[in-house]
Amino acid sequence: MKPADKWFLFAVLSLMFMSLVVVYSASAFWSELKFQNPAYLLRSHLFKVFIGIVLIFVVARFDYHKYQKYAFQFLVISGFLLLVALGQRVVIKGAARWIHLGIFSFEPSEIARIAILFFTATYLAENAEKLEDYKTLFYPIVAAAVISGLIVIQPNFSTAFMVLAVVGVLFVAGGVRKRHLAVLVAGALVIGVAVMMFESYRVARVESWMKHGSGNYQVRQSVIGFGNGGIIGVGPGNSRQRNLFLPESYGDFIYSIVGEEYGLWGSILVMLMFLFLVFRGTAIAKRAPDKFGFLLATGITSGICLYAFINAGVAIGLFPTTGLPMPFVSYGGTAMIINSIAVGILLNVSKQIPSDMQVEAVPTVNKPQKKSKMNGSEPVVGRIYS
Repeated sequence: MKPADKWFLFAVLSLMFMSLVVVYSASAFWSELKFQNPAYLLRSHLFKVFIGIVLIFVVARFDYHKYQKYAFQFLVISGFLLLVALGQRVVIKGAARWIHLGIFSFEPSEIARIAILFFTATYLAENAEKLEDYKTLFYPIVAAAVISGLIVIQPNFSTAFMVLAVVGVLFVAGGVRKRHLAVLVAGALVIGVAVMMFESYRVARVESWMKHGSGNYQVRQSVIGFGNGGIIGVGPGNSRQRNLFLPESYGDFIYSIVGEEYGLWGSILVMLMFLFLVFRGTAIAKRAPDKFGFLLATGITSGICLYAFINAGVAIGLFPTTGLPMPFVSYGGTAMIINSIAVGILLNVSKQIPSDMQVEAVPTVNKPQKKSKMNGSEPVVGRIYS
């Protein structure tokens, strides 16, 4: 078996190591104030990064085809965990999103979003020749609706939206008819608007966003951070917004600290790294040995990068405020672990690319391929999926 894609791995590890510096800077003041130790949150984050790196290398060794057999069971378990979180009713910041097990806690919604990816990729790969019939989509649509519905109840509207967005990407990549996609998107938008209108705070967020964030304290402080940074930034550890002006700057608004301390060039560099992951992940997906690998790589790449771009857009006021972290950069345990597992799976897909096909960092023009039969996700050497 060939080595895993070293460039994708390099970009992810670079983001992880960069997060150690940024999280420490963003959390030092708060850690000193609350725990009398400026490195308190850094130590926790360092441990999570270490576990994430170990998981990347361990998971990359396992054949990704083995996940197909347990995709449905994994989905059921994730749904059960979401119900447990709702049943515990341990409310933090107005939401019951965590399961607490004494010494640690985790967000089951993060597990659910990777479970629905596995299930949808498996189902579309195994029913590739039946997707012309809209009835074939019944099971993945119901699965996505149930999982996203349980996440909305927490409430966690932004993560539920991302679940549906990644499923939509898989539908497009899997070859679902455009007419069916249009109906599904229209229906999801209608339901989404109705759900959003049900809670006044969501409406307030959108109204604030439409007024350029004038009514949102976090967004205003985040934009001020970018203004402080200018072109070259104020330098590592010199952020002023971290001094409680920007609440929990080490979490969802970590990108503002990057902009303040490293300026425009630092902010652009972070986005370029995620764009690099898009191109590299897309190249891996297109050269995957079978459709299941293609769909897994597509879903993993789109999930990670959509999170990053939406997080950055919120930080600069381009999108309404959400609770989405920046992958591999924001402080947080469950997201770091799940994203690391996803990267390990993607790297295993890259290891199984036929040796006569080179993965390039930029899209290439596909040469005509000889026709070959494909049964479900059975490997088809040399097949390009587009």
